[in-house]
Amino acid sequence: MKTATIVFIILAVFAALFIASFQYLFQNKEKSQLNYWLFFIRFLSVLSILILIINPQIEKEKLVIVKPNLIVAIDNSSSIEYKSQNKKVKNTIEFLKKNKAINNKFSVNYYSFGSNLAVLDSLNFKKNQTNLSLPFQEFSKLYKTGTNPIILITDGNQTTGSGIEFIDYKSPVFPLIVGDTTTFKDIAIKQLNVNKFTNINHKFPVELFINYLGKENISKNINVYHKGKKVYSKKLHFFESETSKIASFFLTASIKGTQYYTVKIEELDDEQNTLNNMKTFSINVIEEKSKILILTSIIHPDLGMFKKSIERNKQRSVKISKITNFKGNINEYQLVILYQPTNDFGKIFNAVNSNKMNYLIVSGLSTDWNFLNKIQSNFHKESIPQLENYYPIFNTSYAGFLSNDIGFLDFPPLEDSFGDITFFMPFNSLLYQKVGGVNTRNPLLATFENGKQRMAILTGENIWRWRMSSYALNNTFEIFDGFISNLTQYLASNEQTKRLNIISKSIYYTNETVTISASYLDKNFNFDNRAKLWLTVSNKKSGFLKKIPFAKFDSRFTIYLSNIPAGEYSYVVSVENQKSSVSGLFKILPFEIEQQYTNANSKELKILANNTNGKVFYNNQVTELVAYLKSDSQFKKIQKTEIVKKSLIDWKWVLGLIILLLSIEWFARKYYGMV
Repeated sequence: MKTATIVFIILAVFAALFIASFQYLFQNKEKSQLNYWLFFIRFLSVLSILILIINPQIEKEKLVIVKPNLIVAIDNSSSIEYKSQNKKVKNTIEFLKKNKAINNKFSVNYYSFGSNLAVLDSLNFKKNQTNLSLPFQEFSKLYKTGTNPIILITDGNQTTGSGIEFIDYKSPVFPLIVGDTTTFKDIAIKQLNVNKFTNINHKFPVELFINYLGKENISKNINVYHKGKKVYSKKLHFFESETSKIASFFLTASIKGTQYYTVKIEELDDEQNTLNNMKTFSINVIEEKSKILILTSIIHPDLGMFKKSIERNKQRSVKISKITNFKGNINEYQLVILYQPTNDFGKIFNAVNSNKMNYLIVSGLSTDWNFLNKIQSNFHKESIPQLENYYPIFNTSYAGFLSNDIGFLDFPPLEDSFGDITFFMPFNSLLYQKVGGVNTRNPLLATFENGKQRMAILTGENIWRWRMSSYALNNTFEIFDGFISNLTQYLASNEQTKRLNIISKSIYYTNETVTISASYLDKNFNFDNRAKLWLTVSNKKSGFLKKIPFAKFDSRFTIYLSNIPAGEYSYVVSVENQKSSVSGLFKILPFEIEQQYTNANSKELKILANNTNGKVFYNNQVTELVAYLKSDSQFKKIQKTEIVKKSLIDWKWVLGLIILLLSIEWFARKYYGMV
């Protein structure tokens, strides 16, 4: 109990004594036994009321038995149902939930997973991806203390995520493998690598990884088809000692636009699963390659980040040069990145401005703002030589090009000199500045245009840290590089800004939701939230035709299509009562990636169990698994002391005591004629 509370209680005692004494002792000259009893009753009732007002907290020690956690993670992907294991999995869950031995020893928590993790509600086995590494990443965050063993109910077939044999989980993992572990002969295209873009009339590389499971020596042809015609063929030879092949070849891109190709490998005799013998891919054939120039006066990690991130798109090449060493032709480049400009950039700025070239300025602690304010007239900054940290805030209403919030709130700050930037022309802020915990409307990353010339400024250095943070959040550079790619694509284009822009994939699967996003700008190139957009989807072969309105979310329009049959579809996005429209193509493939596996994959699960001091069990060994967990001495209940705090106001009997005391006093006074 706090010292202040004790002081208040002591004061309450004196106050109650004073009130009771004043009424029954000081005012009454008669010191009868009745007065003393009434004095005592009044003292108790007043004291109780005052203590109730003070409301002290009573601390009490309590012994608590804490059970160890047992995490049950269930694979909810469609491969479980495809192998007819869904009933067995559901029966296993019911068995575990009703098992007294498990529930008495452990605090059991159930989760389901596919491409994401969720608390178990119900199992439908409809997830179209399996990420076996995801549960371990999430459980390491959720359960940070103690021993937290996992029962992993899965067939072991993974379609996305990191390899589970490299998982570093601190508690034992007990894989419960469902599905047939018997191996059947099979030949499969396991992986296909191809660039997303290529130039017209150029040859582009294709790389295939083919696995053979069997004991016979065989020869099979790989055939590649484009628009129904065979454009490539090659014979591959497999042996019992040589079961994997890498096939690399080149195809010629002769038609502009999105082109679809199908790769097939000939089937084996009596092969059970032929879905994995074929893969379809697409490539976007464009007319030219983009060249980007980065000019700098200093050496900085940001330069390497820009080069790596931009060149992730193979249709873009980046050259980095010190400003004092550059002697090339600047007109060869579609975009110039001016990194932390100083006085040495004078000639380059004159060339960029006179040729109306697209550029991105990146400022930082080495930027000469006096020079930059004089050399161009688009913006001005009153810079103070004092370091300031600028955190990014994503502008959901940005309308320059379609972009997503990639987790900017979790990114570290950029560094620049202190001062506000003022624009003298219309601009769009993609990112705002957050300074000292205060959200502002000052631009951190802004784009602006002058006719066909496109420009942008990023007010801060150390953007390389954003790429690292994005990787830490997503386990891939792809999301951040996609953001840089969108910015680069916008800045490297010489086209007038389109009022209607579309984002769509070129290939979907039958069990995947088709998502198409659009952005529409008004005549002033601001997002037009009053516009009504329509999507018309058609398939000439099947006669499929559907017209659906878009739904508005923030600064974009989005539409979701599900349960569409496999096939090749054309679509048109149009604006109601306007002439603006954009057309495109997408293909829905008639098979699911989860159905490419014929049997359970126990190899990696055994490695995982061994690395975590766990043990592998199969779907007919559930009782053995329960017995093992019950008898394992490393999972023990823990007895610990907890301090329980309870307020006096929660004790209802105190209120009853006050009512009783006041009632006794009133009846006594009434009986003896004192009222």
